[in-house]
Amino acid sequence: MEITHNSPIAVPSSPPAASGNPADTGTRVLDRIAVLDILRGIALVGMFMVHFNLYEATPFGAEPGPAAAFVEKFIGMFIEERFWGMFGMLFGIGFAVQLTRADARGEPFIARYLRRLAGLAVFGFIAEGVFGYNVLFGYAMWGLPLILVRRWPVKALVVLLAICMSSFQLRTVARLAYYSRQPNGMTQFMEASKARAIAWRATWDANHAVEESGDWKTVIAARMKFMVKFQRQWGLMPSGSFTLFLLGLIGFRLGLFSRPEEHRRMIVALMVYGAVCGLLADHIFPIGGPVSSGPPTGFVDGVITSARTSGFNFFRPQWLAFTYIGTVLLLVSYNRAWLHRLSGFKWAGRMALTNYMMQVVLVDVLFTHHGFGMKIPALLVLPAAIGLFVAQIFMSRWWLTRFRLGPLEWIWRSITYWKVQPLRKESPGAVPALALAGHVSE
Repeated sequence: MEITHNSPIAVPSSPPAASGNPADTGTRVLDRIAVLDILRGIALVGMFMVHFNLYEATPFGAEPGPAAAFVEKFIGMFIEERFWGMFGMLFGIGFAVQLTRADARGEPFIARYLRRLAGLAVFGFIAEGVFGYNVLFGYAMWGLPLILVRRWPVKALVVLLAICMSSFQLRTVARLAYYSRQPNGMTQFMEASKARAIAWRATWDANHAVEESGDWKTVIAARMKFMVKFQRQWGLMPSGSFTLFLLGLIGFRLGLFSRPEEHRRMIVALMVYGAVCGLLADHIFPIGGPVSSGPPTGFVDGVITSARTSGFNFFRPQWLAFTYIGTVLLLVSYNRAWLHRLSGFKWAGRMALTNYMMQVVLVDVLFTHHGFGMKIPALLVLPAAIGLFVAQIFMSRWWLTRFRLGPLEWIWRSITYWKVQPLRKESPGAVPALALAGHVSE
C-alpha cells in the first residue's frame, strides 16, 4: 500500500507562469495529488474504529447489549472494509504516481519499486505475524503483478478489473463445471464447499482460542501459523487487494485525483454507485428470493444461483468507499480551501505507516490477554479511536515540522533507494505557510 506520499508536489500560492517547459504542466497536473494524504488520514481513523471494536467489552460468543449491537451495526455498515478499500485504492494511485514520476525523470523504476515492496513486506510480516493484522503483507504480495500491467491502456485494465473483481465467483463457476461432469457431482460440490467452510471456521476458532491463552510466545507462534493459512485461503484471490489496486490505478489514469474539477460528473456517478452498493447490496441479494440450501440441479442452475447471490461481486458493500473518496475530491475541486480545512487528516496521512503500526502495537499491548487485557465499553469504542487519531495528528505535526519523514517512512524510503535518506530538516522552526495548504517537502 502506498501508505505515505513523500513527493515534491506542492500547492503553489499562485498559478505558475507558463514557460513552455513540460515539467511546469506536469507540476500543475500533479498539484492536487496533495489530497491523497488527506484520504490516507481519513482511512486511518476508519481502520482504528474497526480495530478498537475488536476489543469491545462483550465476551466472545456472548449476546451483545443494545449499545454494543448499535456500534457493531454502525461499523459494519459504514466503516468496516470501506476504509480498507480506500487504503487499497491509494496503493494503486501511489504506484501510478511513482511510475509517472520515474518516467518524467527518466529514472529506472522496477528495481526501486521491488525494494519498496520488500520493505513493505517486512513491515507487513511484523504486523501480521507478530500482531495479527493482515493488510500490509497482502499489499506487498499483490503489488508485484502491478509491474506486469503498468503500461496497459485503461480499457485493458478495466477488462482485467472485471475479471479480478468477480474472480471468486468465476472460480465457483469453474468448480461447478468440473463437478457437473461427475456422477452425483452437484452433491459433491455442496459437500466440498461445506467441508471447506467448516475447516476454515475451525481454524479461525482455534486461533481465537490461542489468542485467549495469555501467553505471548504461544500467541506469536499461532499468529505465524495462521498467517500462512490466511494468505493461502484468501490472500491468493485477486478479488481483494489487487482489485483495489486496479481501481486506484484506473482512477489516476482517468485524472480523477489530479484533475477532479474536470471529472465531477464521473465522480458523482461513482459516489451514487458506491452509496447504492454500500447501503443496499445486503438487502437486494440474493435476487429473486432465498437461495435453496440443497445442491444445484446442474451447471446452469449453479451459475444462476451464484449470480443471484452476489452479482459476481460487482455490487460489494465495500464500494461505499467510492462515496467517501468522491466527497473529498468534490470538496477540493470546488474550493481549494478544503485542503487547509482537512489538513489534520493530512498530517496523520503523511505518517500513515508509522501511525498504523503504532496503533497496531498499542491495541495489542493494551487490549489482548497477553498484554494488559483491558476492554473498551461499547460507547467508548468510537471516541477512543478518534481520540488516538487526534493525538497522532498533533504528534505527526510536531514530528514533520522537524523531520522530513515519519520514522518508519524514513526506514522504508531508505530501503527503497538503498541509501540512507536525509531525515532532519535544515530549519526545524515554524511550520511553513504552504504546509497547511498541502505542501509536502522532501
